[in-house]
Amino acid sequence: MAFRSPIYLAGAFLLLAIGFSIYFNVAVRVDSSAAKFRFEQLMNEGAQARAARHGVRALSLLRNEGHTSDELAPLMLDVADAKTARRHFEDAASLYRDALGTKTAQSFTARERLRYEDKLARASLWSGDIEASVAIYASFLELAGDDAARGGFETGKSISAQYAKAVANAAPLFTAALNHAHPYQPTTGTRETQLAAANNMASLGAFFATREDGNYAAAGLLSSAYFIRSKLQGIEHQDTVQLTLMLGPVYAKMGRLDDAEKLYLKAFHAQEQLKGANSPDLSLYIRLLSSVYEQQGRLTEAQALQEHMRNLFRDAFGAQRYAANRERDRREDMNRPVSQYFLLDADYAPTDLTSASEYSVPTAKSPNIDEMKLRLAPDPESDPREANLPARLAQLISLCRSESGERLSLRSGYRSYKTQYGLYERIGSLGTVTPPGMSEHQTGLAADINVNGRFMRQSDRSYQCFEENAYRFGFILSYPPNNNYLPGEDTYEPWHWRYVGVSTARLYREAGPQHKPQEFLAALPCYQERAANGIFPNVGEEDICLSSKPQRTAMATEKDAMQPDAEMSQEDDKSARILNKLPAAPSPR
Repeated sequence: MAFRSPIYLAGAFLLLAIGFSIYFNVAVRVDSSAAKFRFEQLMNEGAQARAARHGVRALSLLRNEGHTSDELAPLMLDVADAKTARRHFEDAASLYRDALGTKTAQSFTARERLRYEDKLARASLWSGDIEASVAIYASFLELAGDDAARGGFETGKSISAQYAKAVANAAPLFTAALNHAHPYQPTTGTRETQLAAANNMASLGAFFATREDGNYAAAGLLSSAYFIRSKLQGIEHQDTVQLTLMLGPVYAKMGRLDDAEKLYLKAFHAQEQLKGANSPDLSLYIRLLSSVYEQQGRLTEAQALQEHMRNLFRDAFGAQRYAANRERDRREDMNRPVSQYFLLDADYAPTDLTSASEYSVPTAKSPNIDEMKLRLAPDPESDPREANLPARLAQLISLCRSESGERLSLRSGYRSYKTQYGLYERIGSLGTVTPPGMSEHQTGLAADINVNGRFMRQSDRSYQCFEENAYRFGFILSYPPNNNYLPGEDTYEPWHWRYVGVSTARLYREAGPQHKPQEFLAALPCYQERAANGIFPNVGEEDICLSSKPQRTAMATEKDAMQPDAEMSQEDDKSARILNKLPAAPSPR
């Protein structure tokens, strides 16, 4: 038997290969099953970019055969993944959007939907559709609820924690997509859609601003929101002014002091036009602007602003505006600092608790439980039925609810040491519950505020209202950005407001160290005495009340300033503890 020539065999094999290749290429172009098979094969091999064209062809053939979008939704999502790998982001976003709009997608679990919506948001951002992306991530923030305010969501297992994590992970994307020095300017869309985009950008920007690595993403989003609002609503509109409280501090942290100065000046003039040139409510913006001047080394201008603010306070509240019953305040712990450095005893409990609802404070929980109670803390020199903590909180909430249109309520008031201990054991790792003994809630003087059913956020309109007006009702923000009062890297809590009384809150606004409420309360006798004598800290000079070795003041030698068994430790050289006659701070736990 003669053997066939190797050349003949090779030629026959080549003809078969060519024939199969022709058949296969024709098949994948005209046969939906073959096209889908090739797509799935390449996807399984990790060749997503190469698979994309086969997936698109399979979808087209299957549609021509009468298959509906509901039936094709899973394939559409896979093809969208392939399109993303091929960097065809606009096509990918369209496929994700169409698939998520089908009835099939309605059967997805919350986690599955989150995963694909996150992919849609990323594809939209990469394709330049900023508005669509921010709308999705802003909705994630709302779905995250309180987890958007808590630390520790990165390791959380709940669906709300996963929503918060998805937003946090998007920070580098917004940093790359938005130039923080040149705000994004929408070129299409109605006025309403552009303002909606600005609202979403403000929410996201405020969230990123609280994160250590979020400054550039926050600056890009907030500056874009500011540009849109100022263009459509004007720089004097309260929604535009609101962004100043978010964007200004971000600029300051980035070293963009000139930009922060411009923002604060515009906000000041807008509020001056709204409230009048003699309104003490301008003090918030005066202090912000003065702080920037001080950082720029423009001390004379900063000092002039401070003196202008004191004139406003004198005209509005009188020369004796800081006359206070210091003995009563100390005895009743009205101005007592509470933190990891100033602990409360386990058996500490206020004696004048009352139901907040009895004074028309809206509550988020049953009004009969202890957590919906607050100290009465009445002013003895005024009508105690009107001049007390819950009555003033009700007035503040009513004002800010009217100005913002948001739904406000008391989320948490008094919590005993035992209750705090139980809460911390259960959810302390989430970052919104303080270890027992460190919580101002144990004093009955603190109020956590809900907005629309979740913790108040800096991006809420009501937050601006609280920042501007809370001092007039005796409240201060206990945990400002970058504080170290509680365990953790940053315990900023925009929802936590502490009642210290009207005169003390005024003094803190006028003369207290900015963003240092605990230090101020600890050294309060010094500030009160100096203010009563018309002596205020000068810009650029050492604050005597906070100096490491303060001068002994008349206030510090008054008999009522000394507790019977207290002794000053020579080793404890912090003015806060010396002036309040508190023991040395324990080591943080």
